[in-house]
Amino acid sequence: MLHAKRIHLPSQEYELTEDGRALTAFSLRRGRIGARFTLCGVGYLVRTHRFSGVYELLHAAGGDGDGTVVATTDRVRRSWHLACSGRVVPFRQTAAAGREFTMTGDDGEPAGTIRRTGHLRTEVTADLPDLEPALQVFALVVVLLRRRRKRAAAAVRSTSLAGG
Repeated sequence: MLHAKRIHLPSQEYELTEDGRALTAFSLRRGRIGARFTLCGVGYLVRTHRFSGVYELLHAAGGDGDGTVVATTDRVRRSWHLACSGRVVPFRQTAAAGREFTMTGDDGEPAGTIRRTGHLRTEVTADLPDLEPALQVFALVVVLLRRRRKRAAAAVRSTSLAGG
């Protein structure tokens, strides 16, 4: 089981552990690069397509946008799909306000979860046993980026409604 915890409350930096041992760290970034992380000596980056709500996992190469696509999502909403190596893995929101997403297995039954936990929802746990570790981290980062995107949209709406 993966567990991501925000390192410092005002920042967007997270420490990721697996069953209590340190695995990697990542920072949610603004712009096209959503996050970077290293897993088993391999660098990855999560690229955000800002207006479409689509995310890509790439092997990190030279520059920010370089690299081979490992996995992609369709538009991340209440239900979305992660695609990699010809396999499509469905996820659906199973708790209000995006607090929990459930991964569905090939038989249509729940096969794993990603759940926001902790004080002020600053922690996330992912129990996705059927996915490779890099894909588990990718799915977890996608949920965090979706949350940040929704919070930013809500802030813009509240500002425009207030006349500011």
